[in-house]
Order: sequence, then C-alpha cells, then structure tokens
Amino acid sequence: MRGFTLIELMVTLAILAMLLLMAAPLAADWVHGARTLQARGTLVQGFENAKALALRNPCEAPNATGAHAAVLQAQTDGTAVTLNVLAQGGSGCAPNPQWTARLPEGVSLTLNGTLLTTSSTPLTVELDNRGLPAASIPFILRRGGPQNDETGTLH
Repeated sequence: MRGFTLIELMVTLAILAMLLLMAAPLAADWVHGARTLQARGTLVQGFENAKALALRNPCEAPNATGAHAAVLQAQTDGTAVTLNVLAQGGSGCAPNPQWTARLPEGVSLTLNGTLLTTSSTPLTVELDNRGLPAASIPFILRRGGPQNDETGTLH
C-alpha cells in the first residue's frame, strides 16, 4: 500500500493556499455587498415609518406649506449611521424618537448629494402631514467600493 509523499502533500497545500488567497477578496466583497443591501432595507424601512407617522400626525402639524409632521434623521458617530424618526408639529407630541435603527458598521450614507460625516449636521428628510417629502430624495449607501453601492430615491 502506497501513501502520499511529502512533496505531494506540499504541492496540495500550496494549491489550497493559492485558492484561499484568491477567494478571500471575493468573500470580503460579498460581505460588503450584503451589508449595503441590509442598510438599504433599513433606510427604506425608516422612511416608511416616517411616512406612517406623518400620516398619523400625532403632533397635529398644520396642513400648510413648510409644516412638517415627521422627520427621518440620519446622524453618525464615525463608525455607524443611526436613523431616527421624529414627530414634528404642534404641542402635545409623544416623546421622540418614535423609531430608531442603526445601519451596519462601515456603511456611509449620502442623502440628497450630501455625505453624512461626524462633523456635519444630521441629514433630514421632512414629511408633511400627507406623508410626502418636499421633493424626491436620492441616496447612496457605500461600503467596500463602487461595485457594492446601493442607490435609490426616497419619494
């Protein structure tokens, strides 16, 4: 009965190591893509919650131009983006935030052409009491290169 020689084992291990080195960037890229896709779902969920809150109008925001019944707010601490849905309008509001979530770490958010950074003021999407923003808001979620970007429009 014949076994494996040391040379055969070393060649097999070298081939296996090369395959693993080629697969590592692909796996990392797949993880980045999954995180930006998850961030997109969370952002859309936050916008839908803000729309629902605006339609309920718990603070009795007036039906006037420039009046906001709800706001989707995004801010960052440098590692992750936090989304908050806030009730706006008149007196008698429930405590804020009404809803909150964090995007996966390392995902950056550009909302309406403005990149959210730790030094910037929070980015907001304001909704009237009909659940509509003043204009459509384009967004870009990034992590790990342009091949993983998630883009869309909140409207």
